[in-house]
Amino acid sequence: MTTPAGTYPYRPETPPHPGEILKEQLDGQRVSQADLARRAGLSTKHVNQIVQGVVALSPDIAVRLERATGISAETWNRLEAIWQTHQSVVEDQRKLAGEISWVGKFPLAFLKRMGVLRDTSQSLANLQLILSFFGVASPDVAERAWREYRLAFRRSELVEGDGYSIAAWLRVCEVRARGIECEPFSRERLIASIPQMRKLTLQEPASWQVELPRLCSTLGIALVFIPALKNTHLSGVTRWLAPDKVMIGLSDRFKTDDTFWFSFFHELAHVLLHGKRLTFLDHGIEPGESGEIDLSPMFLHGDSKVPGASTDSEREADKFAQNSLIPEQKLQKFLDSSAAVTEQTIRAFAHEVGVAPSVVVGRLQHEGIVPWSFGRKLKTVVRFDVL
Repeated sequence: MTTPAGTYPYRPETPPHPGEILKEQLDGQRVSQADLARRAGLSTKHVNQIVQGVVALSPDIAVRLERATGISAETWNRLEAIWQTHQSVVEDQRKLAGEISWVGKFPLAFLKRMGVLRDTSQSLANLQLILSFFGVASPDVAERAWREYRLAFRRSELVEGDGYSIAAWLRVCEVRARGIECEPFSRERLIASIPQMRKLTLQEPASWQVELPRLCSTLGIALVFIPALKNTHLSGVTRWLAPDKVMIGLSDRFKTDDTFWFSFFHELAHVLLHGKRLTFLDHGIEPGESGEIDLSPMFLHGDSKVPGASTDSEREADKFAQNSLIPEQKLQKFLDSSAAVTEQTIRAFAHEVGVAPSVVVGRLQHEGIVPWSFGRKLKTVVRFDVL
């Protein structure tokens, strides 16, 4: 479970050893250790070792002490458990104190912004919070777990990403998604809802950022919007959280609505076309040297513009997104018409197709029909605030 920043489970600074409590009882009643030993059927040496904290207080001894002192065995066992837990915590913190530098590998400002950390210091407290956030026992365990982690996400291969930042962004998506209540996934209802999703492109971001997740939750999709994180180059992530619940996480990396909608429908394609065990070719992060996180097994979605970077699954997802937003035949008919491609004709065509003009502009830019500088004012800025 995740420990929210600013909260810690209660643990006494230095809980008393059961032997201290036993000694207090003996001193208060003016009973010698030898007398207790006789009445409890123990050796005087054993009682002294308990008092000195040299030996653990076993359940069998707790039962004997209950009869000899009147204090319940449950109380003695609880005191022993608290003491042993405290010792384990102290030893664990001693070990973690030598690994605080691991904290500095993460995007601390981002994790603070997401409510995971209370500050950006490289401290033992933040190390413990990061471990709790990822749900792992230690940095070594985390490194091994991430090497076995299987996710599929859409990213650009033009620039290498930072593995620790990628891990942080993905984990934020997962934690948020697991907190969303969803109806069981339904492939049929999802397919039937695609026209409704297309219509949402016509709304302002403030509206569809509420309506789209709500609609998705009725289809078994936990849709989360997480601000883009520097050095990750991530647009989206798809992962099945359960047989009847899938997560889609999207970033505001490019800050425009056309790229958002393409990424959304691209991820829908993976949900619909590629099953619940996604496997994609890794084109990006190579195994690190000297203990760096190895994210190479995470099978990245490549950018179809990069030679050799796309898999069949990626090309299928791209084609699905394109045709779901703008059917190929209608686009070709528009391009074959005698009308010039202007902002006015784009608006008319977008109205005919039933999508936002920005979606048409983005498609035309992607296919090289208009320059990237064309039609910027037809696009809407998209930014995801921290909730």
